[in-house]
Order: sequence, then structure tokens, then C-alpha cells
Amino acid sequence: MIQKLAEHRIAFLLLVTLLLVQLFSVDLNSPYRKPINGDAQAYYAYLPAIFIYQDLDYSFVPEMQQKYYTTASAKSFLKETTDGEKVNKTFPGVTVLYLPFFLAAHATSLLFGLPADGYAFTYQLFYLMGFWFYFLLGMIFFRKVLLQLNFTPKTTNLTLLVLVLATNLFFYTVYDQSVTHIYSFFLINWALWLLLKLKAHFQLSRLILLASILALIGITRPTNILVLGVFFFFVPEMAFYKSLLNQFFRIKNIYKTLVPVLLLLSIPFILWKLQTGKWIVYSYGNEGFDFLHPQLFNFLFSYTKGWLVYTPVMAFVLPVGFILLFHQNKKQFFIGLIFLLLAVYIFSSWWCWYYGAGLSQRVMMDFYILPGFLLALIFQKTGTIKESSQNQNSKKQFSWKRPALLILMLLFICVNTIQAWQISNGILPFGSPTREQYWDNFLVLKKRAQVYPQQHWVFVNRGVVSLNSAEGQILKGNPVQLENNWCLQVNESAEYSAVAQIPPQHFKKGCKLIVSFESRANTTIEQTRVVFQLGPTLQKVFLLKDYISADWEKMQYLLEIDDELTAPVDIYLWNAGSGEHAELRNLSWELYFD
Repeated sequence: MIQKLAEHRIAFLLLVTLLLVQLFSVDLNSPYRKPINGDAQAYYAYLPAIFIYQDLDYSFVPEMQQKYYTTASAKSFLKETTDGEKVNKTFPGVTVLYLPFFLAAHATSLLFGLPADGYAFTYQLFYLMGFWFYFLLGMIFFRKVLLQLNFTPKTTNLTLLVLVLATNLFFYTVYDQSVTHIYSFFLINWALWLLLKLKAHFQLSRLILLASILALIGITRPTNILVLGVFFFFVPEMAFYKSLLNQFFRIKNIYKTLVPVLLLLSIPFILWKLQTGKWIVYSYGNEGFDFLHPQLFNFLFSYTKGWLVYTPVMAFVLPVGFILLFHQNKKQFFIGLIFLLLAVYIFSSWWCWYYGAGLSQRVMMDFYILPGFLLALIFQKTGTIKESSQNQNSKKQFSWKRPALLILMLLFICVNTIQAWQISNGILPFGSPTREQYWDNFLVLKKRAQVYPQQHWVFVNRGVVSLNSAEGQILKGNPVQLENNWCLQVNESAEYSAVAQIPPQHFKKGCKLIVSFESRANTTIEQTRVVFQLGPTLQKVFLLKDYISADWEKMQYLLEIDDELTAPVDIYLWNAGSGEHAELRNLSWELYFD
């Protein structure tokens, strides 16, 4: 047993490493960062609804969201049918995987007298344990598949290492556990391993298990029925599938196989019936596919979640891997290429083709076994070039390839992990920055106070505010002159700086005012803030501590105007009586309308 576990030491090492990264970089007590968050609130809600509240109207959800989440992090997942019934819009496949960990959490809560409401810390913790458990199994079956395909243990380990650290698998394990794709990654790898084992040696138990997993995949994400294309890529032999179907339809086999399959497939229908009174419901409302207008280019190359932009290792693996595959197995080459194009076409046809916030195209993670195979092929071809004394020229010609490839993979890992950090910390907001914003912050680790106007914003006006009191734009107080520049300043003897003023503007609802300046600190900054006063009642306050340094830093702040308003804008620094020393210069503004 220990020896078998040791074979997967890289998977365990990755698990521990990523878990430590998560623990040191993510505050799991934050209502914004709870494990059961985002989409997971919808998939998970079936369990407390059935086992705790017996309430498939989900009337308990608002109370739980108010108790454990913020307004911004609460997930709206109920759709109203044409009959006015409410239905959880998500498919329940991943709920089946949650179930044993939910039951363990509920039993623990009852046994030790802890809150047994389905959302307390115990449930969050067991949910997280389940998440890492299934990710570990996903990595183990990924390795098993490659080993079954006759790749060496060294190649499989290196492939797994790069696939996890150089792709968005890293982001969706460390920073966001709310989506289904890690579970699908596990299920698809497990199903493929069973298929390969069936090819090597038929066992009815394997066939039953494979059919059940396929059913579970189908009720997790119906589009993942595409897994059949993955099957055909790895086992492109029609005679094998014909033999498998013959075994399936044998009288003594069919009922044993169909019972668990039909039980699993019936789950969404039963839930729809209990929630709405109907057996079949399209629970996604007006959300759907537009196959006539797929966003192919955006899906792959856009700065809004483009797969090859945010997972650049794939821009290398896919062309190089397919070229190698073409020379090795042309049949597999064409099957793999067609599958990949079909998957991209289908996924990019979804109404929300970027699939919300996050890193890269998360829907592609489900099928990473295919690019993982191509990556292993690249490593194998690079690492198995034979050197001999009879072919010194060949040795000199090819000796650079392996170290160059490893350095390239290390660069991909660095880019991927940094981009994951950037998105998690808002440097690349929502993983969907503009082109300018992306390159302006490329591999930058510190969040900047900078605003990037959207293309659809209409420019209205701009101006410069002189901080020289002689020019009439200082409302009160005394600016200071430093390094031939007039500045606003706070220090140990001046809690408030002088007040500068943007002349009165006509702000309509939807106006966006961008205020720009340079600022620096001469002490540690914790309390100092910049204050914007719009008329007598509206005030916007921003702390400087996350952006300011000892050098002059350019800063921009966005003021969004929600009401009709004609007023000047007063601007000043305030250190809240802390004695902190900060300065502001080169003040300007731009006004846009959205």
C-alpha cells in the first residue's frame, strides 16, 4: 500500500504545496473567500435543502447568505419557470461528489454540538477537504492514464508538474474552488483509465463503473459528453467499442449496468419534479448557446479570458505536440484536432463565452488529459534522443533541446503563477483587463491605483488643477513647494493638507471622473487617505497604503457619479491624526460618460 502511494509522490507533493500556498495567501475566514462560494453555493445548496431543511424552495438561503457571506459574495442561482416555480439552475452531478463530505460535516456538527446549519465552518472545512481529495484523485488518474499509454514514470511526473503549475489548474485549486471543472478533471481521467484497462482486459465491474462515471459526468456538465471524443482519441478502434457494446447488451450484464446508470441519470429529473412539478425543465432560463455566432477568436486570444493568452503553455504544447503526433499517428492527429476544434466551437458559443471571472478558459480544464498527452509526447521525444560515439554531430545538434525545453516550462510556470496572483489580488481585475491594462501590469506584483477608460466611454472634458495658491484653485490651506513643484502635504503637524478644487462640472448619472496625481510617502503609511468632496453631501475616500511608496507613484482614482449633480470637487489629504507624512502633486482630471 505504502509503495503504491509512493508511486504518486509527485501528486502528493503538488497537493501539499498548493494547499500551503492557499493557506498562506487566502483568508478562508473572509466572507469573500469561503470555500463554498460563487457557483459552489448553487451546486452545494441541494444538500442542506434536502438533508437539513427539507426545503427545495430554498427559503433558508437568504438567511444563510446574510449570516455567512456579504452581499457581493452571495450567489443568485434560482431561476423562475414560466409557471412561477423556483428552480436551482445547476445540474446536480457534483453534488453527488459533495455528499459524503457533507454527511461527515453534518455528523461532526451534531456530535460535537457545533452549528448544524449546513454553512458553518465545519461544513466549509469538509467541503474543502473533499475538493482536495478529488483533485488528488484527478492527478493520480492522470498519471495512471499516461503510464497505461507507456510513458515512463519520469515523463508522467514532469508532465503532471507542468500541467498543474503552468495552467489554470493552479488558479482553480489555490484561489477558487467554486467551479465544477476540477471534479470533471477527476471524473474524465478516471473514466479514461477505466477504458484503457477494459481494452487491456475486460471485467464487468469495470464496465459498470465506467458507465456510472459517464452518467455522473453527464449530470455534472452535459456538454462534457464530449468525453466520448477523448475516448476515441486514445482508443481509435471501432472493433473495441463494438466488442464493449456486445458485452453491455448481454442479458446477464445489461441490468447490472443499467441500474446504477439510470439511478444517477434520474437525479436531475427527480429534483426538477420536486422543485417545479415537472419532469423536464430548462433551468438556465434565457442562458444558452448561440451556435451561429461563436466567439472563437475571443475565446482563444482575447484579453478577456483568452485561453492561449492566459495559459500560454498551451500555445506551445498544442502546435508542437500535434506536429509530433502527426508523424507518429496520423489517425490520432486528425481525431484530436477535430475534437479540440469542436470543443472550442461549442464552448465559445455559450452566451457567456468567457464564463465569468477567473483565470483563462476554465471549461478547457476538464479535458486537459489530451494536451497533457501531447506535453508528455514532447517530453518523451526530447528526452529519448539517443547519443552515440558514432554520431557526434547528432549529439551536438540535439543536446540543447532538453534543457531549453525545461527552461521554457519554468518560464510558463512563472507567468502562470504570477497571473494567478494578479487576478486573485485584483491587479488584473476579474481576469478580463483591457489590452493596455494587461501589458501595463504584465508580471507586476503590486496593485496600482490606475484607471483604464473603457472603449465605449464617451469623453466629455479634462483639465489640470494648479496647486499654486496664487492661481486660484486652492480653496483653503497652504500648499508647499518641493523640488520646484507645488504639493499638498500632511505630516505630524498638519493633519489635513490644503484643499484643491476642480471647477464646477455638470455631472449626469453615469458620469465617470478620473482624478490623477503623483504621491509619495516619507513615513510608513497606514491611515493616510485622499478625500474627494463632491458638493456638500457626497464624499469619496480612498486609503493610500496599498499603493504609495517612498518614490513618486502615479495614482488614478475613479469617481462614479450616480446622481444628477452640478458641483465642484474638493480634493485633499488627511492622515487621521496619525502623524504620517505624505505628499501629492501634478493633479489632473478627465470626465467621461458611460
